[in-house]
Amino acid sequence: GLNGHGNHPIAHFRRAGFEQFEAADFPTTRDEDWKYTSVKRIIQNKYRAATALDLQEESIADFTFPALNAVRLVFVNGILNEKLSKIGELPAALHIQSLDEALEKEENKAWVEEQIAQKGGTDKNAFIPMNLAFADNGFFIKIEKNTTFDRPIHLLHLSAPSEEAHFSHPQFFLWAGKSSNLTVIESFQSTSETGSYFNNAAHWIDVADNAQVSYYRLQFENKEAFQVNNTIVRQGRDSVFSTYAVDLGGRMVRNNLSTELLASGTETNMYCAYLGDDRQHIDNQTFMDHAMPHCVSNELYKGILTDRARGVFNGKVLVRQDAQKTNAFQQNSSLVLSKTAVMDAKPQLEIYADDVRCSHGATIGQLDEGSIFYLKSRGIPEAKAKNLLQRAFVGEVIEAMKLKAVRERVLAKIEEKLG
Repeated sequence: GLNGHGNHPIAHFRRAGFEQFEAADFPTTRDEDWKYTSVKRIIQNKYRAATALDLQEESIADFTFPALNAVRLVFVNGILNEKLSKIGELPAALHIQSLDEALEKEENKAWVEEQIAQKGGTDKNAFIPMNLAFADNGFFIKIEKNTTFDRPIHLLHLSAPSEEAHFSHPQFFLWAGKSSNLTVIESFQSTSETGSYFNNAAHWIDVADNAQVSYYRLQFENKEAFQVNNTIVRQGRDSVFSTYAVDLGGRMVRNNLSTELLASGTETNMYCAYLGDDRQHIDNQTFMDHAMPHCVSNELYKGILTDRARGVFNGKVLVRQDAQKTNAFQQNSSLVLSKTAVMDAKPQLEIYADDVRCSHGATIGQLDEGSIFYLKSRGIPEAKAKNLLQRAFVGEVIEAMKLKAVRERVLAKIEEKLG
């Protein structure tokens, strides 16, 4: 598939990933980080390489954000569709290019190699080298120092299932220079409510000193899809990284999110809402590495489970010995609305410094009957009352999203699922 370009840097890059993948083992439930999630359902399937499809502009209207005037990259079955993408004129300080183009520049190549050396907070993760080996539409995004780009960058991943299951490997590298400001939206959706496929996504994000990056991950896959998502973040001095995630679809979804706070004054915010029904399995694993003093982290995950759905939250906050004056908050709250739904919560706080303010907790409960009765007494039907309470429960996460168009889309999707 290299078509005579066997000596190109991208070939060496992917070959190294493939060698790591060959040497790696897939995780099992005997591995602590994967205790509640078996990947057998993913790896026992047979997949074909995804093929490009010719979709029309009007067919993706429901998946875009016209009000945001976003830079748009559209991937159909993992393959870039240039006709549907909309980049427009970019400032000279913003670079959006394919990974193979970026690797031709030695500075970019050295930076990428430094990023992929970071393994994140999840042990025994064969899905990262799998992504490095098989991602043939990886993208490189760089914003130079002292640059603010007001338009968000939207990476839209559309899967068009067919009779044969396919797999794709979404991948991007984001380099935010000193004192820069950038927003990225990544959404995963399907053109059909049926049909199995597997998205194995990986992202590396480097937030330099005093830079600000907002990253939205919207997962609206169909009910037969599998997804593994790895995001590895590194932060410099006085930087701010905020991530806003929503998981509504997927047969089985596993998210690994890790952030390394490398210098003083950093701020990290993680927000996530997840709704599971039927037999969905949604697993969120986070790792917050406080390596230096005077840093702040805020983590809030909220989920609603019903039918035979299963949710998993495994959040670890590590405060190293040098990380004095750390302020870390972590909370996972879940509603379990049926006798057959399951929630496994494992908040972890590991502290080696003595001058810190840290808290963590997990709550698992049901809708408050008193609140339902109160709403019914005001003339609201029971079904509507439960809908309102569930929407209010995850509302704290949704309201944290700064982009109005994204909030409205997410609320509409949640309303559709609750309905």
